[in-house]
Amino acid sequence: MKPWQTREGAALRRSVAAGGRSLLMAVLAVAAPLGALAQETSLTIYRDGRVLVRRALPVVVARGTSVVSVDLGGRGADPGTLVALDDGVEIRGARVAGAAGLDAALRRAVGHEIEFALGGDSMRFVRATLLSVEPQAVRVDGRVMFLFPGRPVFPESLAQVAPRVELTLEAARALPSLRVAYMSGGMSWRSAYAVTVPRAAGGRGAATGSATIENGALSVRGAQIQLLAGEVPRAPEAGPMMALRQAPAPFATRRAEETAEEGVGEAHLYTLRGTVDLVPGEVRTVALFPRAEVQVEPEYLLRPARAGYVGRWSQPEQDLHAQVSYLIRRPAGTTFGDTPLPAGVVRIFAPDSVGRIQLVGEAPIQHTPAGRELHLATGTAFDVTAQRTQLTYELRGRREVEASYRVQLQSAKDTSVTVQVLDEFPGQWEIVASTVPPERLSASTVRFAVPVPAGGEATLDYRVRLRR
Repeated sequence: MKPWQTREGAALRRSVAAGGRSLLMAVLAVAAPLGALAQETSLTIYRDGRVLVRRALPVVVARGTSVVSVDLGGRGADPGTLVALDDGVEIRGARVAGAAGLDAALRRAVGHEIEFALGGDSMRFVRATLLSVEPQAVRVDGRVMFLFPGRPVFPESLAQVAPRVELTLEAARALPSLRVAYMSGGMSWRSAYAVTVPRAAGGRGAATGSATIENGALSVRGAQIQLLAGEVPRAPEAGPMMALRQAPAPFATRRAEETAEEGVGEAHLYTLRGTVDLVPGEVRTVALFPRAEVQVEPEYLLRPARAGYVGRWSQPEQDLHAQVSYLIRRPAGTTFGDTPLPAGVVRIFAPDSVGRIQLVGEAPIQHTPAGRELHLATGTAFDVTAQRTQLTYELRGRREVEASYRVQLQSAKDTSVTVQVLDEFPGQWEIVASTVPPERLSASTVRFAVPVPAGGEATLDYRVRLRR
């Protein structure tokens, strides 16, 4: 009976076929045309640890039915997702020989005659038949010896330093290599950005962005790397794919001009120029776009401590600190504005009095389309404070209330700032009087833009009428 005619083989064939169909859809979605794949090994790395691998394996495919042994690059590879990319070639079954190293080689060698290296001034070998691994037993010259006489030495047919997969193939014609695609684990990537803001209140700054790739399991030579940014849901599986993670080692940073970006479906794909050799435990950093000048505008926001509360206050809100954020403009027609930004962390740096940059804030961003501005909330302002007081509270009948408030703002900064003062009210409301023009932001939120002089104070008074 042929391997794929067994019950296990039939189950594996169904798994391979199902995985192959879904994988082939992914290949067609994110890969280059199949004709180009014959000249390259390429990987698409997803942020959650999945990797789509496309490779031309160095094995000869015979016409008809054949069995080949291949190395898929590590224990993270999932043989159940294998699909052949050559016309007329079908993967009919797979057997994973995952054990590697000395113990695995010894167990494969039981019953075989192998050599044992003897120590001393010169290397000498003795041949013996391996009878057992536990306990160690060999037959030498017709006699059984417990414990090995030396260090075991194996022929290549028994030694295996990496997991291998035996594929049963059905091919309409002979081919010099086997082109396949499959899913693997063990790699991930994340993006990070740095924005250097001017020392003055606003003006021109600089922005850079990079992607850090961590390889915990894959060993592949001459691979082109693609990074996919976007939400690609993971379907439930019967068992988790194995994804090894090892301690990272530093790696060189690639220049931004070596990265190309394009939209694919509902995601964005970043392609690194050239090829790399992947070794488990390495970390590689690549720039997502060239260093760009950006327009930076600091923003100060004062939110109400009693958001949405309408009632009589017993005490004022004191020692309030304005929230500080940075508006980064990304106009169309600029490198920074035309680049979609994968989700990541933005770090804000500012120079001190002698020009040394200091970290002044961090903010996460979600996937950001081209042209969309960034609003980076980085914390609270040290030098911009406020007090908010309820001046009056009047009940007018059973369904109407009028209340008045005063917000006193102080700034110890050496430049003037504008503080966006927010308040929130439930139900139907209107601002009936204010010392600064109000701006209704939503059904519940109003904003006042209050200028505060350098080292000075400003006061906002407003009255609101509410109907319940």
